[in-house]
Amino acid sequence: MRKWAVISIVLISAAAIIAVIIAEHRSALPGRRPANPFAYDVEEFRSVDQELIRWRETHQVQLDREDPRAMAYSDGKIYLAAGNELQVIGSDWSRILRRTLPSEATCLAAAREGWIVAGMGNHLVILDSDGETIAESEALPEESSITSVAILGDNIYAADATGRRVLIYNRELEQTGEFRGDSGVSDVHGFIVPGAHFSLAVNSEDELWITNPGIHSLQNYTASGRLRSYIQRTSFGIDGFSGCCNPVHFTFLPDGRFVTSEKGIIRIKVIIGTGEVESVVAPPELFREGTNAPAVAVGDNGNVLALDFDRNMIRIFEPI
Repeated sequence: MRKWAVISIVLISAAAIIAVIIAEHRSALPGRRPANPFAYDVEEFRSVDQELIRWRETHQVQLDREDPRAMAYSDGKIYLAAGNELQVIGSDWSRILRRTLPSEATCLAAAREGWIVAGMGNHLVILDSDGETIAESEALPEESSITSVAILGDNIYAADATGRRVLIYNRELEQTGEFRGDSGVSDVHGFIVPGAHFSLAVNSEDELWITNPGIHSLQNYTASGRLRSYIQRTSFGIDGFSGCCNPVHFTFLPDGRFVTSEKGIIRIKVIIGTGEVESVVAPPELFREGTNAPAVAVGDNGNVLALDFDRNMIRIFEPI
């Protein structure tokens, strides 16, 4: 009897264990999983107060290449890098130049004199107004990734996302310096770049601004790389930046206000120097099916140009 009692207990225990395993398996099936108590619902933050939306979309330029990578604007022209091709688009939206590049460009900056700087993965090239290469930098280590370039006086600045540094070049594309954003300030510990998004731009006052995406910051540096000031806003709401690396792209309106573009909750907004949101150019509802933050540029008339990678078009927004 004692032997059969032990066998019965073992069988009952085994049956209980099997039942638990089956229950856990079923609960893990799609549609049967319990809600994640730690999941954060961001849907409420996609809604934007209509009073803040002070821009309207007035035009769309459909692209004839499926692989746009970067956009810049200067002196009435849009410069577009798509695959290994440079396109220049005039004020009537027609292509006034097409030029095959030595390799795929990852970022662009255009000078008013007509020459162009293109980042090409681990090196830079300068192109003349016809798209011909006139200077080329030495290659950085293979793993380097130049994601943004800007022109300030006789200097060219390149953001290396992988190296978490900004490189300084002269007009002959000889490297003259670099900095990593630590600048001796105790509460700023260098550029924190969790992903492939690291941007810089120069405003009309010849101020160099750089994103520190890991801490949701826009930082102002001297030409030699000394930190001068910064704006830092972390929030899922419209008043800040969220996720691992926002803002992804930014530029400036003629009066110095920032135009920022974010991923995750995709939106484009205008920020004043204190970091407060002045207006929203494009709310998340305009990018409902999108996954990429649009690149942004500003035209001579103050219109905002958004390179929508998901819809393969340039979208133009004017202030209301």
